[in-house]
Amino acid sequence: ADYFKTACEGYKNIALIDVGWMGNIQSVFARSLGGQWTEKQIHGFYLATFAGANDNRSIYNKMFGWLTNYGHPQDKCDLFLSGGVEIMEFAMADNTGSTIGYKKTDNGIIPVREDSSGSEIEYLKKAARLQSGIISFFEYVKPLIQKGNYAALSSVVLSEPFFELIARPSSAQLDALSSLTHSESAGSNAERIVLAKKLPLKDKLFPGENYIKELNASYWKEGFKRINRKKFWAKYS
Repeated sequence: ADYFKTACEGYKNIALIDVGWMGNIQSVFARSLGGQWTEKQIHGFYLATFAGANDNRSIYNKMFGWLTNYGHPQDKCDLFLSGGVEIMEFAMADNTGSTIGYKKTDNGIIPVREDSSGSEIEYLKKAARLQSGIISFFEYVKPLIQKGNYAALSSVVLSEPFFELIARPSSAQLDALSSLTHSESAGSNAERIVLAKKLPLKDKLFPGENYIKELNASYWKEGFKRINRKKFWAKYS
C-alpha cells in the first residue's frame, strides 16, 4: 500500500491504463490508498470491461472500456470470453514477469518479480515477437499521431481483424496461436493450459464425451473446433 500511496501523493486525478475486464485490480488499488481514495478521482481506461465491472465502480472509481464497456455490446463481449481475453493478454504480456509483491529497500519500495517457469519463458518470447509487430505498426502511423490526427486511431473498425481472428481463424493463425498457453488461475503461472488442445484423430472423427469435455475446458472455442475438425486435412483461409 505504501508504494501506491507514495506514487499518488499530491495528485487528485489518477488514470490507470490496462488491458481491462472486471476492474478488480483498480478496486484493490483504490483501497490500497487508505483514506486518500475519497479525495481522488480514479479513472481506468481499458480495451474492454465486462458486466462484472459494475460491482467495482463508484463516484470516486470510474472505468471506461473501448471495445466493450461494462459488457456492451454483447456480441463483442462474447468473443472476448471465447478466446479473446487470452489472446489479448498474450499480446500485452509483460516480458519482465509477473509482480508478486513489494519490498522496502534503501532506495524505496520496489516490486518483486516472479521467477518465470520454462513454459512461461517460451510464452514471453513469443509475445515479444508479436509486440515487435505492434511497435512497428505505431512507428508506421507515428506521422499521423504527431500531426494530431487522433481520431484516425480511435475507430473500433481497427479492432475488426482481432474479432475476425477469434471467430474465424485461418489455418496459419491456428498454427501460430492454438498451442499458446495461459495460466489457469489469476496470479499464478505454475499451471498453464493450451488455448486450443489438439485431440487424437479418433476424437476428431468420432466426437463424444471427451470432445465435449475438452471443448468446454478450452479457452479458444472456435480455435478448438477448427483444429479438431473431422475434415482434418482441410485448410481455412
